[in-house]
Amino acid sequence: MIVQTSRKPNLRPNLRGRMLDPQSPSPAKRDRSGEADRHRLFTEISIAKLRLRPGEKQVAFRDKKKQGLILRINGTGRKSWLVSFYDKSRGTMRTEKLGEFRPGSSDHVSLKAARDAADNFRANRTTILAERTKNAAARSDTFEVAAERYLKRYVDGKRRSGPQIRKMVEKIYPVWGKKPFESIKRSDVSSLLDDIEETRGPRAADVTLATLRRMMSKYAVGHDDYSSPIREGMARIESPSERARDRILSDEEIRALFRACEGQGVFGNLAKMLLLTAQRRIKVATMSWDDLSGDVWTIATEEREKGNAARLKLPKLAIAIIEAQLETRTNNYVFPASFKTKRTDPTRHHGSFSAFGDGKAALDKAMADIMPNIPHWTLHDLRRTARSLMSRAKVRPDIAERVLGHAIPGVQGVYDRHAYDLERAQALTTLAALIGRILEAKAGNVVPLICTTRS
Repeated sequence: MIVQTSRKPNLRPNLRGRMLDPQSPSPAKRDRSGEADRHRLFTEISIAKLRLRPGEKQVAFRDKKKQGLILRINGTGRKSWLVSFYDKSRGTMRTEKLGEFRPGSSDHVSLKAARDAADNFRANRTTILAERTKNAAARSDTFEVAAERYLKRYVDGKRRSGPQIRKMVEKIYPVWGKKPFESIKRSDVSSLLDDIEETRGPRAADVTLATLRRMMSKYAVGHDDYSSPIREGMARIESPSERARDRILSDEEIRALFRACEGQGVFGNLAKMLLLTAQRRIKVATMSWDDLSGDVWTIATEEREKGNAARLKLPKLAIAIIEAQLETRTNNYVFPASFKTKRTDPTRHHGSFSAFGDGKAALDKAMADIMPNIPHWTLHDLRRTARSLMSRAKVRPDIAERVLGHAIPGVQGVYDRHAYDLERAQALTTLAALIGRILEAKAGNVVPLICTTRS
């Protein structure tokens, strides 16, 4: 009889002291072939021969002899010397430029000079960085100059929300206007956002942060040594759930709203239109006469916009408001700015309505006189109220979502490309009818739907 005995595997320790079975498959190793290929023992001749491979846009080669020395080749073939170091204040690795490898030019930095410069930088890093920051601030544009360049290139005339973005940026000028753009630090941004949050709320602070982020990102594209001070975690509302609201106006509050809008002029009619169309504030505020063809409103779409209702046939109540605005037309916007500017003709109005803060404050005061102790609400809550009213009026959920311009999820959103113009028109008519019944709910208390007095 053959007796089988269990044999203990011949275990061997690995580098971390763990016992490994030589017969077991070895764990997959990370492919570092590409990384090894980026480490070179530089010579003047080998550097001159370095080129980008097909498909590469930028490559960084590291010197095997001098730790932290990097040769970067960009898409145009330019070769720059960098030195890498750990920045404790930011908690990340950074690089600083030492010069360019350009044989034959006056500003050429040779391999030996680059290695010496890397040693000097590591020995005197604090002094060198402080001096560079000082020099950058001296030659930098002021915030106002850089901001105006950004607004004219990316905002003015290119986005319907341009007037609102410009107005928001101009509010920063008293604080940062004369400050060198490249001298603005993370602490400056945090301090600015703190002030905005205290005076105008966290949402306003986050909108300002988003604009500054894009502005500084565009500035960095054209300035080699600039790094934006904005980092993740600076938003005042960090969790999306904190942004979500569930506030809708009750029937009684809707009646108070329409009564308070009487005498509020442009803003009063604009507020009513928000509820009657269920569209975003900026879309209604920037509605132009060119966007209207009879009772059909073609909603302009901006670049990078996720989506909107595109085209809506408006109900009679909304058309009545538009006709009232036509009687006092001052420019190409249905809801024009309610102030006079110091442009070519100081007697003319310019731009779309943008004084939402002042308009809402006046409306809140008028509503409080009618119905005291109304809980806080925002203009966007009117859009949510309209959507809820459509459900109350038995409008199909998918049609109500299409009225709002929301993307339809799943397979239906991918394959169903029908416009549903008729169905959406019927949904708005149904919504307007329900609002009309709400306003007339109390006998003898008919609320006017249109404000005819301009403020």
